[in-house]
Amino acid sequence: MSIEKLLNEDLEIFRIILNSEEIFKKSWEYIKYRPGEILCEYGYECKYFYVILSGFVNIYHTSEKGKTYSQSVYGKGYYIGELELFTNKPFICGVETMTGTEIIRISKDIFLKWTRSDMNILYYLMKTLCDSSYTLSEKASYDTLYSLKFRICDYLIDCKKNPDYYKHYKIFLSKKYLSERFVVTTRSINRILKELYDKSLIDFESNYIKIIDLKGLEEEREKERFM
Repeated sequence: MSIEKLLNEDLEIFRIILNSEEIFKKSWEYIKYRPGEILCEYGYECKYFYVILSGFVNIYHTSEKGKTYSQSVYGKGYYIGELELFTNKPFICGVETMTGTEIIRISKDIFLKWTRSDMNILYYLMKTLCDSSYTLSEKASYDTLYSLKFRICDYLIDCKKNPDYYKHYKIFLSKKYLSERFVVTTRSINRILKELYDKSLIDFESNYIKIIDLKGLEEEREKERFM
């Protein structure tokens, strides 16, 4: 399938790909994944640059003891592999599909030739990498300076305000995912969630969280900010 049939111009990276030279446009490969498939494996050689067309993937680390830490979730328009390809190093994280996911990819050699010859993609990568670094730095400061309750409230609020995340609440609002995201035990997560449940701010559907009172969660977060 041609790249023109796979992409529209609703995102900047798609427009850059569609406006690139023909030699680069025709080099993309399309792949469709089922939920729970490994897209990239920690420590393995990176051979491709990936762009997500649809779905969500989990960017994670796993310790020697098997504990998993979810660093981020990527969706439509996000890309994977640039750090490893530019530095010629193995994957620093694992990447697993959380939903059915469609991607396109190009080989390492083509990617490096593209970035050398096209300032549009080079500038886009620089800009979005800076944005990503900013977000990770902000998350690191939150993890260090604020309580678990503040961080959980903040995350639940963000999920409620993001239609895509709340639509897939069985992924993003599962107790298991919260445990991986905040690198704490499920018991610690349950303790905070029970407090929020007792205040009628959230409800439960099996192991998933339903948000009942967004304004109440925002008030609870602000109380916790100065604790």
